[in-house]
Amino acid sequence: MKMTEIERLVADLQRLPVSALRARYAELCGEASRSGNKQYLVRRIAWRVQANREGDLSKRARRRAAELAQDSDLRVTA
Repeated sequence: MKMTEIERLVADLQRLPVSALRARYAELCGEASRSGNKQYLVRRIAWRVQANREGDLSKRARRRAAELAQDSDLRVTA
């Protein structure tokens, strides 16, 4: 089975130390990450690379997501 480009990227990211992941995150997202969680950083970087290459959510999808978030009853306490 042939690895996709994103799978190769994730495999490469898994080998990087957290400091390098944080630097890559800042480069891609334009802001520093407050997280030091390696898995979180790998997933966010992979998502950002994929979104940049294949396109992000449409304006309609973003608008609908915002509507859904506004209408939902969020629990403030457990």
